[in-house]
Amino acid sequence: MKKKIILISGPTATGKSSLAIKISELVDGEIINADSIQLYKDLTILTARPSLEKEKIKHHLYGVLDAEISWSVGRWVNEVKVLSEEIIQNNKTPIIVGGTGFYFKAITDGLSPIPDINPSIREELNRGVLKNGLESVYKDLQLADPDASKKINPNDKQRIIRALEVFRGTKRKISDYWLLKREKIIENPTINFKIEADREWIYNNCDLRVDEMFREGAVDEVEGLGKKKYPLKTPIMKAIGVAEILSFLKGDISIDKASDLIKFKTHQYAKRQITWINNQMITWNDINTQYSDKIIDEIIKKL
Repeated sequence: MKKKIILISGPTATGKSSLAIKISELVDGEIINADSIQLYKDLTILTARPSLEKEKIKHHLYGVLDAEISWSVGRWVNEVKVLSEEIIQNNKTPIIVGGTGFYFKAITDGLSPIPDINPSIREELNRGVLKNGLESVYKDLQLADPDASKKINPNDKQRIIRALEVFRGTKRKISDYWLLKREKIIENPTINFKIEADREWIYNNCDLRVDEMFREGAVDEVEGLGKKKYPLKTPIMKAIGVAEILSFLKGDISIDKASDLIKFKTHQYAKRQITWINNQMITWNDINTQYSDKIIDEIIKKL
């Protein structure tokens, strides 16, 4: 029987990384990153990337990309396939942890045969949301792909934009692609856990994390990033907190205002993650990291 892989998905600031480390220590595991922004080398503090030099557990795919490089979901899952096979060959357990839902779906459900799409289409759609609102863009989806619009929550910006992106980029409806067989990349069985916690607890943790980021030097980190003159369209420049801290450094807003804006955007991000997880990971095992010590035994028993 093939060795199992542990998947831990959840919203930001819910203690996923700490839980993964605790489990790794007990099962002789290695951790693989499933957070798209933590792939990048810049912004260790602002992206809450684990401080790997302080960790005894081996971590993979953290801080490996330059800002100009963009990975598709397909590229990520193929990298994970290679890594997980190497970890298993060394008689260890791969533990994949993060908050990028599409990454986990690529593991559990396989990849859809949707071709790569020009990023400019997504950028145009995002501008449309800013200009006309999400409701207007959702109406466009209802016209372009009625079947998809019935299955996508009107408030799910990520999936709405993805569906329209596919339609405009391929001239084919995403609901048609849904009917095609998905390609399974990773064949090993997985033990799937999604983190659930009280929303106010998550928001409070988000706020505490932002405060800690400022104490640890997030302003200096973003100032250094700004000096690199990366194009605004690069993923790292879109990380929560970059625009706000740059505005502070320019003198446009106060440090307190920057902090408040970052907290607000982090709450919004956590809310989107919660919505996605609840809609897409219905069959996953629920765990609550507020009481992580009580559920570690449950995870280990399933190996």
